[in-house]
Amino acid sequence: MTTFERRDRRPTAADGSDPALDSLVVLVAESHGYGCRAVPGDVMLLDGPQRLHIGMRNLRQLARQVPRDDWPALVADHVGTIITAIEEPLDLSDFALVRGLLRSRIYPAEARTGRLISRPFAPGLIEAIVADTPTTVRTVVTDDVVGWPVTADQLFAVGRDGVRADGPLECDVIDDTGIRVLEGSTFYAATHLVWLESYLDPGPYGALAVAPTRSTIAACTIRKDTALVSAERLRAFADDAHEDGPGSLTPDLFWWRRGTLTLLERADTGRAQLPQDFLRFVASLP
Repeated sequence: MTTFERRDRRPTAADGSDPALDSLVVLVAESHGYGCRAVPGDVMLLDGPQRLHIGMRNLRQLARQVPRDDWPALVADHVGTIITAIEEPLDLSDFALVRGLLRSRIYPAEARTGRLISRPFAPGLIEAIVADTPTTVRTVVTDDVVGWPVTADQLFAVGRDGVRADGPLECDVIDDTGIRVLEGSTFYAATHLVWLESYLDPGPYGALAVAPTRSTIAACTIRKDTALVSAERLRAFADDAHEDGPGSLTPDLFWWRRGTLTLLERADTGRAQLPQDFLRFVASLP
């Protein structure tokens, strides 16, 4: 039986950087005609025909999944795809043509910008609309939707429908508390929390849920005899998955009720105790 325990972390540089990986980003950027330098926020700023940012945390997570000898190809593909998406933007003017590309994607709240088509999804998370093509996933911004014959609510419904039409996530029941890990080769796993009842019976009390990365979520029906153990195991799972990535979202623990996520514990506070009102609720269960 698989159990959930926090792993010991491998030693890393104080700022998490890897000089070899950073140097590869610089080389690839320069080969495309861009200057490149590190800026605050664990980001590489590329200046050239366009101005763009490369998030290094996600790239490091991707790099950990392949042999070091494959890093040059990985970086060339990653950086090249981002540059191409900026220099050759997708024409989204015709809604009828792009409707089938639209998806609802969950991002950390800090990804929100003034131009991004987004709305709150859960504490610390936002829901955005993206256009998913065979080569890239591009966020939809306010300029793109001028003239589209849909309201904001209708647009998000289209995005969610697109995710659901892609098919279900793979579902594995991991342990004796009934924790289900839901994952797939997709950027949209967290969107499936909207219809979590398709994967488990939340019963009358809802479920505990985590959304550590773009490709993986986990959840468990709340029962009096297992809720606290499940919460601790989900914490450990989310902490490790969020650290590993790629596409980290949040290590936080949520209470899912009828499609709504309530924050139970914010992981970065270091608190080891669930909120007292939730503990009282669990204690009151029959």
